[in-house]
Amino acid sequence: GNCRFARGIGAATARRIVAGGASVVIGDMRDDLGRAVAESLGPAAGYVHLDVTSQDDWRRAVEFAQKTFGDPDTLVCNAGIMLSGPFEKAAPEDFRLAFETNAMGAVHGIQAVLDSMRARGGGSVVIVSSVAGQVGIEGLSAYCTSKAANTMIARCAAIELAQYNIRVNSVHPSKVDTPMSNGAAAASVVGSASPPDLPPLGRIAEAEDVAALI
Repeated sequence: GNCRFARGIGAATARRIVAGGASVVIGDMRDDLGRAVAESLGPAAGYVHLDVTSQDDWRRAVEFAQKTFGDPDTLVCNAGIMLSGPFEKAAPEDFRLAFETNAMGAVHGIQAVLDSMRARGGGSVVIVSSVAGQVGIEGLSAYCTSKAANTMIARCAAIELAQYNIRVNSVHPSKVDTPMSNGAAAASVVGSASPPDLPPLGRIAEAEDVAALI
């Protein structure tokens, strides 16, 4: 429940932002959990229902941020879904759903904050991609494809938005202990008998590691 959600990259990033003295608006489709995280962070955090595939939701989220804290100067596109299964049985709908959330969600988000950031004279966008967008992973064809797409979205947006002093970057975590991975990655790596399966630090990443990079 709440404690596992609180370990997610989005929640960890929100905590890091507030700890650094900024205000943050958290957007999610799981209203009870999203509100709980926002409430735990105090008056510097707000919550808004956000389906990242909806341009209308993005517009409302930005308006909420403007009314509550002012024009946003940072956008973190972290929402994502992971669909698994063999490639030969992957349905077109799986690829479309992964792409709509993981790739188009970032496009909608950037477009929604663009006017606000231009008005402020600049800003920063961080798209949470994945190592999965750079290498193929068995059973994750739709996820890998969508993450490759959001990496290229970041590159193209960075080129075109630099004229407005808006930076766009993508980050590419590998295995991270988060609710979305459902502990599967942690179990497979930590429980392995082969030390080379572990990253050089001897552990898989925590959400806080990714939040620090963001």
